[in-house]
Amino acid sequence: MKKTLKLKSKFLDLSFLFLTIVSLSFAGHSQTHSNDTSTVALDESKPAMTAEYALSKLVKAMEQTNYDMSLIVYRPGSEPIPYVWRRGTLDGERVELLNELNGPGAQIIRFGKQVSYFEADKPAYTLSQEYVKGLLPHNLLHAPEAFSQAYDVIYVGRARVAGLSTHQLRIVSKDKSRYSYALWLDEASFLPLKFSTFTLEGELLELVQVTHLNVTDIAHPDFAQVDRGTLPPVQHLNPSKNFTLQWTISKLPVGMQEVKKRVTRLGITGELVEHLLLSDGLVDVSVYLQPSGEVAQEDVLLRNQSDTFLARVKDNVQVTVIGKIPAQTANTIMQYIRTKP
Repeated sequence: MKKTLKLKSKFLDLSFLFLTIVSLSFAGHSQTHSNDTSTVALDESKPAMTAEYALSKLVKAMEQTNYDMSLIVYRPGSEPIPYVWRRGTLDGERVELLNELNGPGAQIIRFGKQVSYFEADKPAYTLSQEYVKGLLPHNLLHAPEAFSQAYDVIYVGRARVAGLSTHQLRIVSKDKSRYSYALWLDEASFLPLKFSTFTLEGELLELVQVTHLNVTDIAHPDFAQVDRGTLPPVQHLNPSKNFTLQWTISKLPVGMQEVKKRVTRLGITGELVEHLLLSDGLVDVSVYLQPSGEVAQEDVLLRNQSDTFLARVKDNVQVTVIGKIPAQTANTIMQYIRTKP
C-alpha cells in the first residue's frame, strides 16, 4: 500500500474530515500504574460475578446514578488531557456534562434529548440526540447486547483502580479483526473507572482513567444554574438526496452491519458524497464514495493512534474508509466494496 504526501483536493477534503473527527471525538487514554490494577483477593461471601451481570449493573448505573467524575484521557506519546464528566436526573430528565479542561477547552451539555456543543472559535450549536458521544462507546454503557455478535466479553476478576475495588472485564473481537478492550467497573456503584484499548498485538493504544468519583443523591447543582433559554437552537440537518452511486459490499467483519446510508455534502468543496455508516455495536466505521475525477490513483493511508483513514480509487470512484479499526481491517472492508461503472 503506497503513501502519498501530495494529495488532490478531494483527498485533502476527506483528510480534513478525518482530522476533524479525530479532534472532536473526545477519545484518548493513559498508561496505567502498576499498582492500579493489582489483583484483589475474592470475597467468598459475595455471589459469583459474571460479565453479563456486571454489564447489566453498568447499564442500570448509567441510567439512574447521579455522579461527578474527574478523569484523564491519554494516548502514548501525548500529554494526558483532563476532563470533568457529570450525569444526573433533574426535573425527571437525564442531564449530562462533558468538559475538557486543558487549553481552550470543549464542552458538551445534554438536557434530555437535546445536546449542545461548545468549542473555542466555533459557533455553538444544538442537535436532537438521545446521548452524548463522549469518551466511552455509547452501547458499552447502555446496550451491550448490541455488540454481542462481534465481541466476546470475559469476566477477569477483581482489581483496584484509583484506590477503589473494581470488577475487570475483557472485550475481544470474535474474528480478531478489531481492537480489544479492558473495562474496570467500580465495585460499589458499577460506574466505569477505566477503559483501555489495545492493538491486535496487545499494545496499549488509548486509555480513559477516572481519578476522582463522587456519587450523590441529586444532580450536580450546576445543572440547575443553566439558563436553558440561552442555549443554541436545535439544528435540523437536511442533506441533499439527488445523487447516488451504484455499488455493493459483499462481506463485512463478524458482527458488523450497515446502519445508515445517506448522501451528504463535503464542507470544503461542497461536493456530494455517498456515506455508508457501518457498526459492530461498539465501533462505527464510515465509508464515503464519490466520483474520482482527476484524483491520483495511489492509496492514501493515514493513522492517528486508533483512528484509520484509507482512501483508494476503484473503477473511477474514490472510496474512503474512516474508523477506529486496524489498517488491515480497513483494507479488508475496502476490498469487499464493489463499484459498478
